[in-house]
Amino acid sequence: MPQNKLNQFKYLVVDDDNMASDLIGSTLNHLGAQQIVFAEDGPNALRLAQQQRPDFILLDLYLPEEDGWVLLDQLRRVAPQAAVVMVTGSLLTSDFMQSMEQRVDGYCIKPVMPDVMEKALVNARKRKSAAKA
Repeated sequence: MPQNKLNQFKYLVVDDDNMASDLIGSTLNHLGAQQIVFAEDGPNALRLAQQQRPDFILLDLYLPEEDGWVLLDQLRRVAPQAAVVMVTGSLLTSDFMQSMEQRVDGYCIKPVMPDVMEKALVNARKRKSAAKA
């Protein structure tokens, strides 16, 4: 999926760290994304996921009220169409392994470089499409 194809999708970035959200948003903009909404907690993420119907949800693992694992299940219920990419600062193998067990569509370590983000989004889209088939 060439860079210009990423502009046709809607993105929801869920992260309580404003600097991290800005960086992810800038990275998505660099890749051509134009429709990006941000949530800093679970309730706002769920509301925006229902309203905006994003194609991609970029989800931080560690949020103030609830962790990303709890929110992941809730987001999948309200936005089953979305490919979910975990974007975390965690270097713990256990977090990566749990992501695989939860069958997330992608996984990135912050700070995410544009080429890594692009590859994660492309692969997440492929995984999501394959799961539907």
